Amino acid sequence: MVLLLLMTLLILSACSSAPAPEPSQPPQPTEAPEEGQMITVITPDAKNVDNENAPKYQIQTRLTDFRLLNPSAGIAWGVTKNELRMYMTLDNGKTWTNISPAKTVQFLSNPVYGKEIFFTDPSNGWIMRSSFGTTETVVLRTTDGGQSWKISAFHDSNTLSSFYFSSPTHGWLMTSWDASSTKESKALYATEDGGATWSLLMQNEQYNPNLPNNTIPLPGVTTGMIFKDESRGFVTLQTGALPKIYVTKDGGSTWAAGAEFLVNESFGGCDRVIAGEPEFFGSDHTSGWLSVGCQKEKEGSMAYNGYFTANGGENWKFISFSRPALTGINRHVAPEFLSSQVGWSLEGNLLYKTMNQGETWTALPASSVLQSKLLEYPEVVKLQFISSDVGWLLIQKEEDRRSILLQTTNGGVSWRVM
Repeated sequence: MVLLLLMTLLILSACSSAPAPEPSQPPQPTEAPEEGQMITVITPDAKNVDNENAPKYQIQTRLTDFRLLNPSAGIAWGVTKNELRMYMTLDNGKTWTNISPAKTVQFLSNPVYGKEIFFTDPSNGWIMRSSFGTTETVVLRTTDGGQSWKISAFHDSNTLSSFYFSSPTHGWLMTSWDASSTKESKALYATEDGGATWSLLMQNEQYNPNLPNNTIPLPGVTTGMIFKDESRGFVTLQTGALPKIYVTKDGGSTWAAGAEFLVNESFGGCDRVIAGEPEFFGSDHTSGWLSVGCQKEKEGSMAYNGYFTANGGENWKFISFSRPALTGINRHVAPEFLSSQVGWSLEGNLLYKTMNQGETWTALPASSVLQSKLLEYPEVVKLQFISSDVGWLLIQKEEDRRSILLQTTNGGVSWRVM
């Protein structure tokens, strides 16, 4: 009887000392999950070295942009729950390293390459985080391939419109405000210490009628900026129906209108002509090209042609691509050129290639992977080739918040999921 009483007391004591159940959590807001392909990530202590033997794990992530840096290296990223998640591969996508900045640096939207992100090589890169609420615009910079990031303030809270570095030390940043569809106020800043500090070079609201106007004007919305070297740069503007190009020869302090080469009789039937950002090829940056699209609003179509330069942008030659106009959700995907002669154009689910500056195009053999994945992910985000063999293609299905990254290593003939 005593033994039975002791056992009863012990059970009651154990029950009374057990922790009370946690209160149920209120239901949390839900959103459609962001999905992408599985990628193999090297653990942080491996530092992207000795990839074969480094510890690894797999994650599933949604990517919103990418940039190839050389034939085997590239970066890709997306924002999830206000955190920028950025990854770098040095082995053609076999393995990736997480090079994301600190989670405390929050992002409201997905950064775009050439606007908020720029890398000159796999070691040196920059990220601009725009201001929102009480937070200010900041510059994140790395010199070790994203293993560490330094942060500095940028005291202009206006919209970021273009971002470019010609070397690990020299860079430029354009901001805009009071923008409409045809004009915007503009300010240009430059850095000579890798982005640690920035100085104002140009601001186009302080107009003085007694002085020559050597700024980029208010009319026109900035669509691209590139510097061939520390002195010579180009900015393209969309000014309603026709684009314009402005040129600097003193590092961005003064600007002059470029030649009116974009006024072309071939554009007579266009409702709007849309120019891309100039691109220059090779280490000498002598040859280059500029895409130009003829938009017809009633048909909902875009037909692409190109301007090419062989003297660093002093003069441009118009080349008719003689390709059918693109329609549908991917009509704004311009052709991609690797050199002044070699380029690709994605039309529907077929890829076309030119070897003679766009004068003739040849359809590449149909890729079963490319065609099947475009059925699942019909929206093309970006196409880039870094060599005659290696190219990446990012496609997505926006309504399901899903994306996938494809790679070719034979010039676009066949593709694989990275």
